[in-house]
Amino acid sequence: MSLYPEIQKAALGALAGIPRGRYSNVYIVDPANGNDSNPGDRFEKPLASIEAAFALCTTNQHDVVLYVAGSSGNNLAAAVDWSKNYTHLIGLCAPTRAAQRARIFQTSTLTGASPLLTVSGSGCIFKDFYIFQGVDDATSLINVSVTGGRNYFENVHFAGGGHATQAVNGGASLKLDGAEENLFKNCTIGVDTIAAGTGMAGILFDGEAHRNVFEDCMVTMYAGHAGAIFAEIVDATGIDRYTIFRRCIFSNTASTAMTQAFAIPAGMGAPRRIYLMDCAMHGATDWDGNDRGILFQNNGTITVGGNAGLFLTTVAA
Repeated sequence: MSLYPEIQKAALGALAGIPRGRYSNVYIVDPANGNDSNPGDRFEKPLASIEAAFALCTTNQHDVVLYVAGSSGNNLAAAVDWSKNYTHLIGLCAPTRAAQRARIFQTSTLTGASPLLTVSGSGCIFKDFYIFQGVDDATSLINVSVTGGRNYFENVHFAGGGHATQAVNGGASLKLDGAEENLFKNCTIGVDTIAAGTGMAGILFDGEAHRNVFEDCMVTMYAGHAGAIFAEIVDATGIDRYTIFRRCIFSNTASTAMTQAFAIPAGMGAPRRIYLMDCAMHGATDWDGNDRGILFQNNGTITVGGNAGLFLTTVAA
């Protein structure tokens, strides 16, 4: 008995709220059952890869790539640039917060994929999928780079540094490079299974990234060195205007404490600000060990000074 009718019902829910115009198309990707020679316009004839579906999309048309989760993931044989504006990628899977089953991987033979996925388009919606970079390749260090603007990411797990050779200085799960006015909601950024070396970051900011907002996100790390960081600003012009983290948790599950949560370079000043609104952090000694004066928070005084907002354990007397 075919399950496609039930999947189609689920698809209607997944597409709810996705803007679609008169000429919008929906392309189905099913790595377990698809074939890239199929038209991909119906569940009975799905495509096998996101790359093939994206090639069929037309920019500025609100086309949708609907990724059906299953026993197989989408293994990228080459880095992908999501360059078409108003083109959306939606996973059809249980909307868990980590390691969603609509999975995108770097093929083990692919090298130099840094980033593995670039989002250079604008006005796109991304929901309910997992993108993992975890191969033995020191030339593939950036998992996802966002250079476009006004994109929306919901319940996406950006899982970079998934191999020891990648969890090193210059590596990051998510990079915002000149990106502007993007919203990340209910996303998970990072992995807690590989010991992160000094300089490995959950998020990198570069190129005057500005007005980006993170809401209800988890930034996770397993620090193998005190110099691992949740977020790093590459240089004094790495961000501009404001960056907001609202109700986000920064969690280092290793016994090695990180020196600081945010690596902020010297020379930064107005109009560059980071706001931590109702956030909490565990596993780092301080939010900003250098007290650069651009990080503002209302996390409450759980401890004193720059450590406000740290989770602390209660030790029995």
